Amino acid sequence: MTKLNYQEAEEFIMSALPMFQKLGRPSLEKLDLRKTLDFMSYLGNPHKDLKCIHIAGTNGKGSVSHMLSGIFQQNGYDVGLFTSPHLRDYRERIKINGIYIDKDYIADWVSVHQQYLSDAMLSFFEMSTGLAFDYFKEKKIDLAIIETGLGGRLDSTNVIHPLLSIITSIDFDHMDILGHTLKEIAGEKAGIIKPEVPVLLGNVNSDLEVVFEEKARNENSIIFKSDLSLCQFRGIVDFKRSYRLINHNWGQDGLLLDNLGPYQDHNVNTCLHAIKIVQSLGLIAIDIGKSLAGLARFSQLSKFKGRFEIVSKQPLIIADAAHNAAGIQYLKEYFDKKSLHLHIVFGMVEGKDHSSVLSQLPKDATYYFCNMSIPRAMSAEKIQQLALNYQLSGKVYKSANEALTEIKQTIASTDTVLVFGSIFLIAEIL
Repeated sequence: MTKLNYQEAEEFIMSALPMFQKLGRPSLEKLDLRKTLDFMSYLGNPHKDLKCIHIAGTNGKGSVSHMLSGIFQQNGYDVGLFTSPHLRDYRERIKINGIYIDKDYIADWVSVHQQYLSDAMLSFFEMSTGLAFDYFKEKKIDLAIIETGLGGRLDSTNVIHPLLSIITSIDFDHMDILGHTLKEIAGEKAGIIKPEVPVLLGNVNSDLEVVFEEKARNENSIIFKSDLSLCQFRGIVDFKRSYRLINHNWGQDGLLLDNLGPYQDHNVNTCLHAIKIVQSLGLIAIDIGKSLAGLARFSQLSKFKGRFEIVSKQPLIIADAAHNAAGIQYLKEYFDKKSLHLHIVFGMVEGKDHSSVLSQLPKDATYYFCNMSIPRAMSAEKIQQLALNYQLSGKVYKSANEALTEIKQTIASTDTVLVFGSIFLIAEIL
């Protein structure tokens, strides 16, 4: 066995192909989960010792995963969180109670299993899944919140048998992998529904519910549907979203959420429905008051990063990972405010449906088109040219940080800055 240090171990995992985050389209060779199941068997099936909640969806699964972590942490449980992608540090993907996985654990784990990992030609995500499950088992956590990496049916995380499955939303993304219609994409994500495991639908279009209902019937699973009936958005209070709690005995009238994202309106309701399901079905003991307290401060408890994260309060600079048409839709709360001047720091990767994003952006904002230091980045000059087709104009910058430096020196303190378009752009400024 060759003993690796942390940097060597991380490089070994990060270099494993296919890796969508780095290179784009992943390999389509894996037609089932056999390789992952063989890997789990080699590891001693650590996933079978974990109590899990499994989450899939086009948008919102990261928010819901972190919200649930905050809820269960506040209830006194040790909560493992496996999410993707990461922004700056690979260890962001694997956390317990908001604390990143130990560097020494990663180094030792890769050193011990390096030969198998190489011989089996495991992908980046397969390795990461096995690492997370092993880590959570060794640390004897009480509950694991597991987010799919891509899709659901063939996702490496889909070997678990959870207490509850959640599908947050369905929209167009990764169409070359998941399908070119919403029903095809929904079918892939419905693949996480397991026999006799309850499933909660979040912000899912009613036209697609039939896909999940059919799968749930086949698996003899109870299906629940979230809506906006449990809380209503009231406004912004001290850089937090304020909600009125309704239609349930919550024990309090309101909730202040420590995240400004407009899209959290759906995610908060999804998590409130999850609280009701967990309590009514007795899946795991929770207290309503503690659950609401954990939900309110979920960003702090779970170390939620890069989603409507406030970089500066004066001027207000907000960084968000929105990168597809559905994600951009939720920024319209800021696009449509005629009372403020909006500055948009923007970058994109190749291979996306750029027209569906650019066509939604406001024409009266000031734009800063940025290069990013990854192979898949679209050049700022190309973005600038594409943007002209939608009457969007702005200057080109070598990086988002260069744009922000100029912004801080030149704009009014009352202006608002949004940074979005790619998670890689956000990673460079946080």
